[in-house]
Amino acid sequence: MATFTRQYRPSALDDVEEIENYCPRGFHPINIEYEIEGRYKVVHKLGHGGFSAVWLARDKLTECYVALKIIVASIRQDCKELGVLQTLLKETTCHPGRNSVISLLDNFMIEGSNVRHVCLVLQVAGPSTTSLNYSPSAVARSQRLRSQLTLKVAKQIVQALGFVQAQGFCRGGLTILNFLFRLNDSINT
Repeated sequence: MATFTRQYRPSALDDVEEIENYCPRGFHPINIEYEIEGRYKVVHKLGHGGFSAVWLARDKLTECYVALKIIVASIRQDCKELGVLQTLLKETTCHPGRNSVISLLDNFMIEGSNVRHVCLVLQVAGPSTTSLNYSPSAVARSQRLRSQLTLKVAKQIVQALGFVQAQGFCRGGLTILNFLFRLNDSINT
């Protein structure tokens, strides 16, 4: 069995992926100001996970901000997330959790130096519920969400999970890190 020899020291900075993941079958390299599909102009990096990097981009056609989720090349043939999002997009019921689930706006393949990557164009979402726990209240100096906000967030999470489950899907790896706040439309002005 081949052993992996690390060429670079992992970053001590928070939320920075390892440079060695930018390799064949890995992440797709992106720069700020990079234009994708002649339509989406990258303006900021939002984050990354084990299977993707997410970038804030401006859609030149709609003049709105979008999130570009670029999946690592190694799973492009089996991108279950794309299938789930396409199925949820087709559902037109008036389920109370529908509006709490992010919508797929577009998808396409990116040809890059690290082969082909699935790119999901999604609505931009705000901070995670976890990040707000670490933003102390100016008044109370507390690291907890106010009780009224906590109740609203919990209700929306339960409704969103109910909608996803009603469509026949089960969310695995459920953590509070996976829940983001929806931004209002003023972000696009």
